[in-house]
Amino acid sequence: MIKRAFLHIGGEKTGSTTLQRFLTQNAPLLTQAGFYYPCAANDICFEYNAHFPVAASLIDREVEFVSAKRQKILPSVLTDLTRMSRAADGNLILSCEHFSSQLTQLWQLQKLRDALPTDDIKIFFYAREPSELALAAWSENIRNGWNLRFNAERIVPQLPYYNHIKMLDLWAEVFGQSNLIVREYDRTQLTGGDIRLDFCKQLGVEIKDPLLDQDGNISLDLQRLEVLRHINEALPRFDQSPEGWRRAQDIRRLVTECIPAGEPLSAALSKHDSNAIKARFSDVTRELNGRYFGGRLSRKWFPEELPEDDRPNSVAGLQDAEVIRALAASVTQMAERMHKYETSRAARISRSFDLAHRKRRLRSTGRKLKQSLQAMKQRLLAPFGTRATSLKLSKTIAPDRARFSADRKGE
Repeated sequence: MIKRAFLHIGGEKTGSTTLQRFLTQNAPLLTQAGFYYPCAANDICFEYNAHFPVAASLIDREVEFVSAKRQKILPSVLTDLTRMSRAADGNLILSCEHFSSQLTQLWQLQKLRDALPTDDIKIFFYAREPSELALAAWSENIRNGWNLRFNAERIVPQLPYYNHIKMLDLWAEVFGQSNLIVREYDRTQLTGGDIRLDFCKQLGVEIKDPLLDQDGNISLDLQRLEVLRHINEALPRFDQSPEGWRRAQDIRRLVTECIPAGEPLSAALSKHDSNAIKARFSDVTRELNGRYFGGRLSRKWFPEELPEDDRPNSVAGLQDAEVIRALAASVTQMAERMHKYETSRAARISRSFDLAHRKRRLRSTGRKLKQSLQAMKQRLLAPFGTRATSLKLSKTIAPDRARFSADRKGE
């Protein structure tokens, strides 16, 4: 049975995808160090390099972050988690950023705690500054089908998604505040500037020669997001049709590759609006800083001193003309890609036809060659036709003579 459990609960948009891929790729090395990261292909608690089914099993609705196949077996997930935890040794690691963003009720956390057969449970949470989190979350939502413009005024402390204190209080009530390990998500504050190295250090584990690949889940620029936002108006959202949404995601990925690059995502938020968000969260930030960071939160969490006339509005979206130009470029590139695909496909079909034609010609040539060889054989054997016939007769007569002799002896 496991001795201790470590739950990485996010938050969202804090490098979780990169961390989860790292944990999956290095699971054998972690096991050698006494840490078990369940990631078998047939493990119903695991999907997409993380433990999304565990979070989904605690939500009373269909969710987009697990596959349709996993959705059907969610009622069995917590039972299987308990069984697996009892059978394992050492320290258990679970990772899912939706633990923090989607589990917002006390009973959900209590069920999660009760599914783990140990009282020693540590909670890891990486906190991101609210204005940065807002932009990253908007980007992710557009990629998943939203069509709303970015609006800085909607980012308020009343929303638990952005209010880290409100979320952490819920987890502290179930697991105890002393068991919460809260880190700032900022490269300058992370061990080695990397969430993977930072997480391992917090665990107290050192992996020799770990696999480290590129960061995952790279954000899109503002132009791609704005064009995709308009395209989303014609594609189904998950709440409208889960099956249609899953098909539409392939279209979104294809379209995104064809949209020309534009301004960086940060252009959607001016310094003035970023300051306004930080000011609205000042009480939350002050409490977070004192309770979990000992006053060491980086300066970017706090409003800057800006000149009075420095009050530009955030870029609410691209102008219609810019959107039309970007869409036209996207459609053109998609048409070129489709033409290239069709041309390649036609060439493959042509090659296949040519190959089939060659095979038919070879078969025909083979038959003709066989006929020629048979004719040549007959011509070569023609002079020996009488001898061949006599040989054939002698083989037939000889046994008859032997049987006749035997019959005579029997008389």
